Amino acid sequence: MAVTKIHPIKTTLKKAIDYICNGDKTDDEIYVTTHLCSRENAHKEFELTKKQFGSRTKTLAHHLIQSFVPEEVSFEEAHQVGMELCEKILGGNYEYVLATHIDKDHIHNHIIFNSIDVDKGKVYHSYYGSYMNIRNQSDKLCKEHNLSVIDQETQKEINEIKRRKFVNWYDWNEDKKGISYKSRLQFDIDRAIKQSINWQDFLSNMESYGYEIKKGKYIAFRTKNQQRFTRAKTIGVNYTEERIKDRILNKDIELGNIIDIKNNDKAKSSKGYEHWATKHNLQTAASTLVEIRNKGFKSMEELERGISRISNEKNELRQEFDKLLWEQKRIKEVVKHIQMCISKREHYEGYRKNPNDKIYMMMNRKDVEVYQKSYEEIDTFLKQFPHLRHMVLGELKTKSSKNLFKKLNEHSKNLQAKQEEIAKNHNSLVAEHDELEHLKVNMNKYLGRTKMEDKKESVIGAIKRHQTEDKEKLKEKKEASKEAER
Repeated sequence: MAVTKIHPIKTTLKKAIDYICNGDKTDDEIYVTTHLCSRENAHKEFELTKKQFGSRTKTLAHHLIQSFVPEEVSFEEAHQVGMELCEKILGGNYEYVLATHIDKDHIHNHIIFNSIDVDKGKVYHSYYGSYMNIRNQSDKLCKEHNLSVIDQETQKEINEIKRRKFVNWYDWNEDKKGISYKSRLQFDIDRAIKQSINWQDFLSNMESYGYEIKKGKYIAFRTKNQQRFTRAKTIGVNYTEERIKDRILNKDIELGNIIDIKNNDKAKSSKGYEHWATKHNLQTAASTLVEIRNKGFKSMEELERGISRISNEKNELRQEFDKLLWEQKRIKEVVKHIQMCISKREHYEGYRKNPNDKIYMMMNRKDVEVYQKSYEEIDTFLKQFPHLRHMVLGELKTKSSKNLFKKLNEHSKNLQAKQEEIAKNHNSLVAEHDELEHLKVNMNKYLGRTKMEDKKESVIGAIKRHQTEDKEKLKEKKEASKEAER
């Protein structure tokens, strides 16, 4: 099977020709062939032909690429197919440079040909019809050379699977959130909420930060450097339109942080700040306590159990995500082995019908061995994912197997949809976990607890004890002050 694509060259023609003729890729230019031009001066000869006919076309040349399935074709045969393709589509009337690249697993031909012919100065028009002619001629040559041919629709499904990029959980999740502009959007929304008194005021503040706003079912924002709008709901559960409005209304009662008065330099140097911080901590602790009770926790022990439960759920979701990611990656890897089995099936079936035919085996040994190796890889894949066995083996038995790639592509898309749902649930748990951790940290800081201290004392009891201690300290200070006045 050969895959073809073509594009025009409008600048740097010499550079393009030098690239395709690179000795490291063509075995010191052994696999380079030219027609009606020389290798070294092809770019000048192309230009001279245009001047000869007074051509005004802005296209300097066309660059055609013909790629073969790994291990299916030899270097010499690939180059021969390339020359035959040039003859079929150019008819010997165009100057061209053909180079076969052998430095990678997938052998491929590069053909750069002039945009006008040498006989009449006729411009080569590259459009859908001319490309289909190239594709059809390439497929015809592949059949003549006993190479596999896959129809365009099937190839589209295969390419879609192969294009997918698979990364680990962290990179995937960061990519979804967007390290740059989405993180910046979070920051700007947070500061706009603090400065806004209502929804319209919030929108005005976002515009003043340089955002273009799109209203609709979901509020979306875009900076001048972005091509697309970003829906606010995609950057976290606290950034939906409903939550933003709620946060604006309740920003004054949003839970703050406990100040570490003992280690705060400002508190040490300013009695006024120390008094304010003490009052702030008491109010924040009381609000924290109310929030803990509202969430159904009656003690710090229950709160910690809740945090632990959420952590376990997060880990389970990540494990499930990784399983789906691994399955997608293996589907991408096994596709080339399925392609190979399809292309070499006739050779293997011939061997199975006549296993003792030494002459047949001698002539087809490489193809039979390639089939067996690829089938072993498929078998390993099916042992890893037995739920796909019926689909893969059932479709492989058919002559075309075109539906197999479509089904694998659909299955891969379903896995992607499941990953999206898992990521959504995971991010929701992260938000809940962070909120509970905030409550826990606030209370432990206020109570002066460390991990090694006893945690069985009730939250209410601890707050009352600290309130009593604060009152006693204040009373002692007042008495000391009166004593000093006497």
